[in-house]
Amino acid sequence: MDTLCSSPPDPDVAASVGVLVYDAGMEPHAVLTDAANLLRARGISVGGLLQRRGDRMASGKCGMWLDDIATGATIRLDEPRGAGAGACMLDTDALARAAWLLRYHIDAGISVIIVNRFGGMEADGAGLRAEIAEAICAGAVVLIPVRADRLAALEAFLGCAATLLPQTASGIAGWAERAARQWTVPLGVLPP
Repeated sequence: MDTLCSSPPDPDVAASVGVLVYDAGMEPHAVLTDAANLLRARGISVGGLLQRRGDRMASGKCGMWLDDIATGATIRLDEPRGAGAGACMLDTDALARAAWLLRYHIDAGISVIIVNRFGGMEADGAGLRAEIAEAICAGAVVLIPVRADRLAALEAFLGCAATLLPQTASGIAGWAERAARQWTVPLGVLPP
């Protein structure tokens, strides 16, 4: 399995990636939206995507939407199907648009990138995994929500233990601000 950290683990990855662990009872969209607003108010540039649930469909599953943090644009991530649909409803074209948006935010040099989720596809080596790696390698502080049962897969991908974030907007924003200020290099100044 590909990992980001070398052996021994690279402390820079753990210091720049914050993970919000959630379970079925928590929807990370609201707390991360509030954290993004707090960071902007503190002068930190924030971009990326936030995933939220939509209305319950005839299939019994909830719709999935992605909100672009910087522009407010919305992408529908699922393909609505009939009442008997049981297969994956992920719209791969929508996922490709989401990947493009994340790359756009990374290329823009945004300080804090929020990735909508480290989900099943990412755990299996696909999805937005490449964009997560690009954001980390570009020097951004990356915030990733992950369901508790997928934390081990995320840590295997990172190659080191994750920095677990508090489940409050102020706690997340405080950690991300400290991390962003620590890793930001003033223009014209090269690290030793």
